[in-house]
Amino acid sequence: TPADDDIAKAAASVSSCPNPGPLEAATWDCRRLVTLDTYDGIRVDISKQLSPFFAVVHSFHLGTTMLPDGKSASYGFTAQMNDDEGFMMARVDPESGSVDGRIHKALLGGLAMGKLQVGASSEGANDQLLAEVDLGAATWTANLKYG
Repeated sequence: TPADDDIAKAAASVSSCPNPGPLEAATWDCRRLVTLDTYDGIRVDISKQLSPFFAVVHSFHLGTTMLPDGKSASYGFTAQMNDDEGFMMARVDPESGSVDGRIHKALLGGLAMGKLQVGASSEGANDQLLAEVDLGAATWTANLKYG
């Protein structure tokens, strides 16, 4: 019938609402504009791309008053490995004896993103583990966290 054809034409001409992404990503663009990367003293980051998928970074902060416990210098080592389905990153701080790590991996053929975040220290008091799964479709996003 003509009425059914009109409804079908109207439905075809209206596009669905695009996926807005996760809630925490809503303010990323604003934060990039208004948040300054501030520090005092000297900061040096030395990075080296060892392969198309692997990079390392040495970070030094000297003469700063922004570190806890009255320290004026720090060193950190970061290693990153990326591929088409995700990335892995580890950061080591030898002075505080802490190791932080992240793994992001595409799951279910790209329908979901699995994330694992680990933090461990020599004292063991502030150790943490956070597991997360992000699911998304054309018009919605869901997130499941445990940790």
